Order: sequence, then C-alpha cells, then structure tokens
Amino acid sequence: MIKYIVTFLIFNITYISIGQTWTQKANFGGSARHRTTAFAIGNKGYLGLGHINSVTNILYDDFWEYDPASNAWTQKANYPYPCYHATGFSIGLKAYVGTGRKQNNSYTTDFFVYDPIANTWSSISNFPGTPRRGAISFVANQMGYVGTGQTTGGGSNNFYKYNPNTNVWNQIASFAGSPRTSSVAFSIENIGYVGTGNSGGGTNDFWAYYPSTNQWVQKANVGPTPRQEATGFSVNGFGYIGTGDNFSSGTNYGDMWEYNPDIDSWVQINDFSGTPRRYLSSMVIDGVAYVGTGTSGANFKDFWRFDHGLGVIESNANFKVQLFPNPATDKVTFSFNSEWSNKIKNILIYSSDGQLVLSEKVTNEKFTWYTEYTGIFIYSIVMDNSIQETGKLIVR
Repeated sequence: MIKYIVTFLIFNITYISIGQTWTQKANFGGSARHRTTAFAIGNKGYLGLGHINSVTNILYDDFWEYDPASNAWTQKANYPYPCYHATGFSIGLKAYVGTGRKQNNSYTTDFFVYDPIANTWSSISNFPGTPRRGAISFVANQMGYVGTGQTTGGGSNNFYKYNPNTNVWNQIASFAGSPRTSSVAFSIENIGYVGTGNSGGGTNDFWAYYPSTNQWVQKANVGPTPRQEATGFSVNGFGYIGTGDNFSSGTNYGDMWEYNPDIDSWVQINDFSGTPRRYLSSMVIDGVAYVGTGTSGANFKDFWRFDHGLGVIESNANFKVQLFPNPATDKVTFSFNSEWSNKIKNILIYSSDGQLVLSEKVTNEKFTWYTEYTGIFIYSIVMDNSIQETGKLIVR
C-alpha cells in the first residue's frame, strides 16, 4: 500500500512519482554487523559499535562518520571499549552514547559524550537506572531522554532525563506501556514517541510523552503487526517505524509505516528496499533519514537514504510561496513572489490518506482554493518539471 499515488500532468511533465523512495548509498565503512548505534551531528552522520554472533560473539568499538555530500565514510575515534546495543542521541554539536552490553556479557550504565571537532570521547555522569542494553532515547527541548531496555531482571519501563548543561540525570514518569526492550523512539515538535519492542513477544502499541506535564498518553497502534527490533525516525513532522521481526530470530520484516501526529494515524508506505531485517539503525542528517546495518541471520553493511513524501523535489532557494489563512475554513490563498508569479505552476493538494483533491494550473501571483473539504492536506507546487515546495495545510 502506497500513501501517495502517481499523478499524470498534461503540461510538459510526463509524470511525477508521489511516494517515499529509497536510494542505496555507499556501504557502511566498517564490518557488517547489527545492534549498532547511530546519530547525526550537524551535516554528518555517525554509526558504530555493534556485534556479530553467528558463530562467535565479536564486539566492535569503532565509529564511522558519513558525509552525504561526498557519499563517503571516514573512521573516527573508537568508543572507549567494545560494546553493543547501546543507545545514542545528539544535542547541539555533541552526541551522547551509553548503556549497552560489554565483552564480559555484563550490562553497563556508562555514558560518554562525543565531540566531533576534537574527535574525542569523554565520560559523563553514569545513567542512573539499572544497567541495561537495548534502551531507547529521544531529544525534546534540548534534553535527552533514555529508558526501557533489557536488565538482568528482564525488560524495564523506567525513564530518565539528561541535562547536558548540568551533566545531571533526573528520573521522570515511567513509560506507561509494559516493560520492554528493543523498541523504537523519536521526537516530533518536542514530544517524545515510543512504540513496538519485545515485551515477552512483539508489540505494536505506541505512546507519546509530553515533557510539560510529565505524562505518557497512548496513541494509535503501529499497524496490525506486533514487532520488535525495528527501526524508527522522524522527518518533516511525520514519524516512521518499520522492519524488525515478530520474535527474536523469527520472521524478518521489510514493511514501513508512517505516523501523522496531527490525526494520530498510521498508513503503510513503500517497503524498505533492502533485505528485510531486524536491528536496522537509523539517523537523520539535515532533515533526511538514512538507515543501515542489521541482520536477518546474515549481517549487513548496506546503507540507504529515505526520501519523504515526494519522490522528485528540486527546490529553488529563490522560490517563495505563502499560504493564508492556515489553518483555513472555506478557502485558502496561495501567494507567489513576483519573480515567479507569471511562471506556469501546478498546485497539487492531497488528503491525509493520499487522495488527490486538487490539480490546478496557475500563472498568476495569487490563487485561491475554495474547498468544501476539512482535514489535514499536503500541498505541492510543481514548476519546470520539478516540485519546488511541499507543505502541510489544515482546513477546519
């Protein structure tokens, strides 16, 4: 099931594929592995740690930097020791990585900060919860949040907030779902989201954490299939969860699901283009998601770029469009800057379930859409065989 459809246009455009696309990039620079840790700082991505356990258990301490501009990997300073199933997040120009499983099979509460300018790892305050692996993390309001995971006593649901300015951890409300490990977390507009994971078996429940009230609220389930060891990320105001398996070393999945927080709804989108797998790691660099590594029994080092929503976007920095009002009631006006007002443009508007509700050719400075619809819409401005801008429109 694909959220968006293929639209055929009659003015010098053969077609534009409206949908999510996957593009394979340069393979991860290290050895194939799974249970890796990934994050982004500025315009670079970082991926490392992990292990292989098909014959003997080999743990890694190497970290690699990915540059999207050159599509190349560069090895950076090693983590303080070999480790796998650690969690990591970035705030500003530094990243924070910790917990996980060490070579002696013990779980740890160690946490370290990575400085990409100095290319160094330094100790920070230990994670205050029970030692664990498979924890998750997200960032909201420039604070790091870490929780859940596998401890020696089983799955956990406690959560902690880290303040990088004071190097202090504080416990927050425990995750309101069942204790679990190998779940997925991301944030959208300073709200944390957690879902899926191993809680004695795969799960598909999904929860939002509101820092202002320190409360967890259950949201719509992540599709019909329980899963664990999945991957997830957020881009452009939408959340994504997919891949994983139904139980450890069970059936590996390649499906992907998109979450719209405005309407609390999931839709299935294009499958991940690589081999179905578990423990796929993800990072978001300058608003673009990248995923790689993982295992299906065999370990992987392939690496992929995910393009959200519109398959062909070639924006022009000088192109400007304004919408007013937004939110709207019965009409909304699109206004273009004078440089582009006499250019041939096409306005496409899609409903939240991907149905095309408007395709209008425009050559004036302004265009007004009079609508009887209400809801969340995605608009796109097409010109010169490319999509110049896309955004969200609300009609009440």
